[in-house]
Amino acid sequence: MALDKLKKEYSKCSQCSELCESRSQVVFGEGNFDADILFIGEAPGATEDKQGIPFCGMSGKILDELLTSVGLDRGDIFITNTVLCRPPNNRNPKKDEIENCRSRLDQLIEIMRPKVIVTIGNFATQRIIGKTKMKSIHGQVFDFKEHIKVVPVIHPASYLYSGRNPELFEQMKYDFKIIVEIIKSNS
Repeated sequence: MALDKLKKEYSKCSQCSELCESRSQVVFGEGNFDADILFIGEAPGATEDKQGIPFCGMSGKILDELLTSVGLDRGDIFITNTVLCRPPNNRNPKKDEIENCRSRLDQLIEIMRPKVIVTIGNFATQRIIGKTKMKSIHGQVFDFKEHIKVVPVIHPASYLYSGRNPELFEQMKYDFKIIVEIIKSNS
């Protein structure tokens, strides 16, 4: 399978010396290689770096709740990050690090050909559709290439930082309903 080859190719990536020093492993992604939905986050955090699985910490628990709220689970999606290696002290990825992972992410999208790309937070949204300002664009549907739709969503960490604001969580659940509606309308 082409994704297995891509994963193997990037498992030893050494393009970003600072990230190579701070990571314990490359966190390629997890889930169903044949999924219609591709989730893209920012970069692995400490827990993800340790376990090798994107969104396996507290933000991942929120993501799982959101998926469950619309009848999905991780077996229905594939999830990766804009940058595959943990930045030191969980700092934001630098522009050159995002650029160094550009080809890998483009190849992943080309191989998977998902119906929907869900960008989690500003970094992924900026990388895929060139937009930020999540408060005003989350839950909107954007056209991408070759009939792929993009739905930016608020990062689960924002919910955690908000003190678990129930109104924010309801907004996030609504955005996930939009993802499912796109899949159903394209079936």
